[in-house]
Amino acid sequence: MARIASDPALDIVPDFASATFQGIRDRIIGNTQATHEEVANELITGWQQDRDIRLAAWNLQVNEDARLAAEAAHTEHERHEQERLLLEQEAEIERREAEKKKPKINDFKTGASVGNTLAHRPSQYAIHKLKSFEYVELWYFSPDGCREAADEAKSSADGTFGFTKVDDFVALKTVASFRPSRKVIQDHGLEWRQFDMAKNSFLVYINKLNWPEKHQRALTMFFMNIVSNPQRAEPFGERALLLYAARVRRDWHDTLTLDNAFDISVFNFTLLKNLAEEVWNKTKLESLAEVRTSH
Repeated sequence: MARIASDPALDIVPDFASATFQGIRDRIIGNTQATHEEVANELITGWQQDRDIRLAAWNLQVNEDARLAAEAAHTEHERHEQERLLLEQEAEIERREAEKKKPKINDFKTGASVGNTLAHRPSQYAIHKLKSFEYVELWYFSPDGCREAADEAKSSADGTFGFTKVDDFVALKTVASFRPSRKVIQDHGLEWRQFDMAKNSFLVYINKLNWPEKHQRALTMFFMNIVSNPQRAEPFGERALLLYAARVRRDWHDTLTLDNAFDISVFNFTLLKNLAEEVWNKTKLESLAEVRTSH
């Protein structure tokens, strides 16, 4: 059915008794005995029946239009609601990401006093190496190494800066904090006292920097095996043990990188014996060289 343009209830019944409709009435009367009044009433009745049919169709059309409008409004509301939820989710994700990037500060124990002694701080270079689980010389954790780091921090002679990445941010740091010290001493060249103090500080810092417990225990046992080894009582025994500590720890880090590391806490007496012979032979050669030089 064609769409109805206006409400049939508003239509006005034509005056079928007027002169305008006389020709129609005459054709209807024809040879019948009906009067003009009777024909006019029949026309009115027919018009009303047609209007009632159109009015019923109109009401159906109005109801259908209302239903379609309600569906369209509901669809539009759902679309806006989905857009709103999506914007809220995106905003929440951005808020969480921003929260992750915000600097964090840990809690502290109320009423707890600072300790009676403060540990010397190694250089940022050494700390960075530990954070990356890389090999770093023990000298950086000795009193001499920590003093050198403190002097470097106080000095304003080197004003050169470089870029470094901290989390998702790029920051400026002094170039000195990136590079190794020119004064560094290799582990095998340390004095026994320097080695003994440095390894204690080293163990403290790998604990502070949350190295895996397994690695911490292995290194602790490694150093205990060194300092308690009876070889110390032998001639050049401490030099041999320092050489053992230096080479074994560096090799351990190398094998860790290759994911083929050995247990550093297991002491190898055969290797120590070989290194002791190496130290002894080197000492004899140095002594011979001194004798020849003196003559």
